[in-house]
Amino acid sequence: MSAFRPTSLKYQTQLFQQICAASNRFARQLIMGLLLISLGLGFAQAQAWNALNEEQRSVLAPLEEDWSSLNQNRQKKWVEVANLYPKMSEADRITLQSRMYEWSGLSSRQRQRARDNYLRTLKISPEKKAAAWENYQQLSDEDKKLLAEKRAASSKRTTVTSPALK
Repeated sequence: MSAFRPTSLKYQTQLFQQICAASNRFARQLIMGLLLISLGLGFAQAQAWNALNEEQRSVLAPLEEDWSSLNQNRQKKWVEVANLYPKMSEADRITLQSRMYEWSGLSSRQRQRARDNYLRTLKISPEKKAAAWENYQQLSDEDKKLLAEKRAASSKRTTVTSPALK
């Protein structure tokens, strides 16, 4: 299996829209399951990467570097995802690989921020999310950049994000 690393912002935007628009139950459950896996529930001892079969290692390759730091419950859920992989549509496979590569490239601080953002979005109705996404898509590239800069500037400094601690 070849490595898949989406690089274009346009592709990532299209991919996000496809995920948001996903209407089939399997895709929604899979994405929800992956997000729950990323929360790291459970405390059992982790298994070795080499204990996976070749196909599982191929599917889960983006997680290899972090595998030993995952607890057994998280590993078990990822193995279940790898076992479902052959039954997934091509679009779901691409989405899964893309998300794993993105996640593996994040620092622990960025991962925690992603988890926090996810938990915050659970409180927003799907209709409001769709409307906000549509409004965002209507913005010019310059307005999107200004919005991102404004968000970055308005972020509160905390003990964790203080420049003095970096």
